[in-house]
Amino acid sequence: MKRAYLITIIALLSLTGLSALTLSESLELAKLNNKSLLSAKEDIFMADQTYYQVRGYLLPQVTIQGGYQLNTTWLPNSAQPGRMDFSENLSEFASSDDSTLAGILTGLANSFIPSQPQKEGSLAAQAKLEQVLFSGGKLINGLNAVGRFRSIQKLRYRLQEQTLIAQTTDMFYQTILAQKVYAVQQEALDIASRHLQRVELLNREGQVSEYDMLRARLEVAKLKPNVVAAQNNYNLALSAFRNQIGYKDSLLSLEGDFVLPETRSEDLNTAQAKAVEQRIELQLTDINTEIMKIKYNAERGNYLPNVGLSASYSLFTAADEYAIENDDFGTSLSLGIGFSIPLFTGFTNTAKRSYAKHEYYQSVINADNTKEMIEL
Repeated sequence: MKRAYLITIIALLSLTGLSALTLSESLELAKLNNKSLLSAKEDIFMADQTYYQVRGYLLPQVTIQGGYQLNTTWLPNSAQPGRMDFSENLSEFASSDDSTLAGILTGLANSFIPSQPQKEGSLAAQAKLEQVLFSGGKLINGLNAVGRFRSIQKLRYRLQEQTLIAQTTDMFYQTILAQKVYAVQQEALDIASRHLQRVELLNREGQVSEYDMLRARLEVAKLKPNVVAAQNNYNLALSAFRNQIGYKDSLLSLEGDFVLPETRSEDLNTAQAKAVEQRIELQLTDINTEIMKIKYNAERGNYLPNVGLSASYSLFTAADEYAIENDDFGTSLSLGIGFSIPLFTGFTNTAKRSYAKHEYYQSVINADNTKEMIEL
């Protein structure tokens, strides 16, 4: 809503040719167009997605995979033996039982001869579930660390926004001041020029001396460089302010008066207490200390076992033709719990834990130093 309102104001100013911005409008433009602030806002979004990604590892991971395949094979003629018939080798005195047995052997032997071409259809599908049951606190600590990191990104955005507001406000009044100085210098030059014209007129009538006319000309000559310098300073301040708020229109003027800050009287203890409570830098250092402590706890958990649950259900089939019938399917179900315990890692886990401990101690020292400097 605020963005649409501001765009409407800019459009109306462009149509009417009046590009006079107030301080509040300038601040809104700076928030919308400042590249660093926009980048900081994207950091917040990415930190949120990182938090959701780490949180997702605490939930079951379910995957489904499968495939359907058709195979056709043509064997070479050398691999195709002739068909056999054992009844041809029976004597004329063979009984009926011998003929029956020969027929059975003939059918059995010919069944091993591959057909030409060979056709086969196969189907396989599997649903798999994996769930971490215990990881020595690494996932929980990682989730807490990412949550603190997300808070850091939000505080950094607030800090950058406050810095942008302070810089924009300062440049706004600097530009107005430069404009007023230029107007004063120009007015002084106009007054001196009119005075010179009167002195020259009176000199031609013999009412003033040549010395008075030269002094008036000298005054005008002294004021012209001041006007040029004031104009250049105003143009530079205006260009810098236009770049600060991301304003593309070349026609721009500012509208507003100087506002003196509210006078407040506070004792030292109250001022220090408010600084410790409200300064974003202290909040950032505190959160960073929490992250280092979480990291230290996570490294201490490397000595604990990792336990995971794995379950899968498979469906498979194979047919000697492309068509698959209902009785061609087979199933398989598996369920298991696995664990791993680090017994010896070449003292790498010990080094990681020691590094994380001293990193945590260092963050505590830095936080105390920041607090002391703010109080100072």
